[in-house]
This record gives sequence, C-alpha cells and structure tokens, in this order.
Amino acid sequence: MDVRALLRKEALTVRRNAGLFVVVLVLLPAMLTGVTGVYERSIPEDVPVGVVPADDNTSETELAVTRTGVDSFATPVTYDTRAAARDGLAREEVYLVVAVPPDLGTEGADVEFTVVTDRTMVPFEEPANLSVAALDRRLDDALVSDVTVTHDRLGDQRVLTAYLIPVCLVAFVLVYGLVFVPYQVRSERLVLDRLQTTSRLETVLATKIAFYGALTIVPIAVAALVASWMGFDIATLSVFSSVSLILTFVLVAAVGLTILFAMRLRRLALFANVGLLFALLSLSSVVYPVGFFSPTRKAIARTLPTHYATVATRSAMLRDAPMALYADYLLWVAGAAVLALGGLVLALSYYRRRQ
Repeated sequence: MDVRALLRKEALTVRRNAGLFVVVLVLLPAMLTGVTGVYERSIPEDVPVGVVPADDNTSETELAVTRTGVDSFATPVTYDTRAAARDGLAREEVYLVVAVPPDLGTEGADVEFTVVTDRTMVPFEEPANLSVAALDRRLDDALVSDVTVTHDRLGDQRVLTAYLIPVCLVAFVLVYGLVFVPYQVRSERLVLDRLQTTSRLETVLATKIAFYGALTIVPIAVAALVASWMGFDIATLSVFSSVSLILTFVLVAAVGLTILFAMRLRRLALFANVGLLFALLSLSSVVYPVGFFSPTRKAIARTLPTHYATVATRSAMLRDAPMALYADYLLWVAGAAVLALGGLVLALSYYRRRQ
C-alpha cells in the first residue's frame, strides 16, 4: 500500500471511532486546560483561618478587628472555643487558628496573640510562617496596644515524603476504582453476556466490587511496609485509614462502572473515566489546602466526597485524632457511595434495555 492508501485507512479508522477521537483530541485537552482556571494564584490568599477568643474577656469587637486583619491574606472563620478551633484545624476546616486576647483597645497594653498551626500540613508550613508574619505586621499597625504574636505548632514534625504517602494511596485508589476495575469488567464483556443467563448483572458487579475492595488491603499493607522501612511513624494500616480508603474505592468503582454501562461498555467510557480521574485529582485538594490557589477551587473541593476522603485518610495516618472526629466525613463518602451504587443499578437497567 502506498502512503495515500495508508492515510485513507487511518482516516476511515478515525471516522469509525469518531466519538473516541473527539474525547481524546478535543474534550480531554479542553477539560485539562479548563481545570487550570481554578489555579488563580501561587501565593495563598483564600485559605480558611480560624479566629477564636483567647478567653471569656475577649469582646466581639476585638474578634471583628482581628477578622479584618486576617481577611487581607486569608478567609476568617469564627469559632466559639479554642477546643472547637483545634478540632477544626485537625479536620482541615481551617489551616491556622488565631487566638484573640482582650484589651486590644487599651493603649500601651501588652497583648499576645497565639497562632496555632498543624505540622501535618507540610506544604503549608512555609506559607503559614509568612501568614504569621503578615498578621503580626497588620495587627501592630492597626492596634494601639503593644502586639506580640506567638506561633504554636501542633503535631509531630513531618517530611514531605511522609505527607505524600496517604496522598499517593488515595490517588492509587482513584486509579484502581475508576480505571482498572472498569477496564477489567469491559475485558470480560463476552463472559458477562453469558453470565446474564444464570446470574443478575447486579450480583456479578456487586461481587466484583466486594472482591476488588477487599484486595485494597494489599496495597495499603505494602505502603505500610515501605513506610516502616523508610523509618516513618505512620498509621498506614489502621482501621480508620482502611475504612476510609475502602469506602473511597467503593464510591469511585461504582461511578466508573456506572459510566461504563451507561456508555454500553464502549472503549470511550474508559477515556471518560480517565478524564474524571484527572478532574478529581486536580479539584479535590489532595495535596494543598483548600483555598491555596483560588476561592473557586476551594468551593469545588468542599463539595467533593473525594476531598473529605483524602482529609480522613491523611488524618488517620498522620494525626493522633480519633475516628469519631471525622465521622461526618466518612458518612459523606459512604452516602456518596450508596448514591453511586444506585446510579449503577439504573445504568445496568439502561444497558439491558439497549441490548
């Protein structure tokens, strides 16, 4: 065959698989390019920061003055007690806590603000130091009292490698559930057609999700061994982290299979799942704090169950915090998984009707 005939052959291939090429060459790059729109800056200005009274003598006016100072470099969130604020710090509702002392309006009075950060958030360590310095300058300029800002760091000192271990496990689970499991199911599509004569598709897929979900323990155990070999004190194989990761797997596997059967087992569905994978990894704030790059990205991350799964997994491995503190996060992931399983049932019904 000459070159012209070969080119004609490739053109016919594109024509026969037009949908696939539209996704790969048009929709996927458009989505990846569009995602960059949520990265509006490289210096954090919208990270949520807790503002809390240092004691019962702190007035609402003093809290308001402090919120104004915080607002210039972050988004203030008010807490009633220091215990609640520290829980918010552990839950990554906020990434700094500012304890506001009384007597801010007394000229010449020595007042001491305490800024609390969590060493677990390694990528935020240097920005946190800059935020403390910025707060010190702004409060000193705005108040007539003599301001001192002290920095209290909670938790054990972590290195970036240790911080990234739970992040990598979450990323693995997303790939495993969204891409690998649908790929395996699609590769067995001829077997699935035969199985429908003896078993319901719902039963077959439920078995697959349960089986592959149980296998999730294997990579978690491998990560625990590697972390131990590297000398990191990380609770990788705890009940808390395992529950969080397995719930996340059930959620994304159900979503991936829903897309697969809604698109009638076409190869195009696998590319759609890959696109969704990139979107979730980018928008769920799996590495950086919410609000680090833009308020848009913060708003999106706060709606995604994968964000809360990441926080729960990171906290299970790196923070000495009880599982009960993150119960609502895990319930949100579990609820999303139930909805995704319901969507899968509907997709299977549609698939059978169109066969």
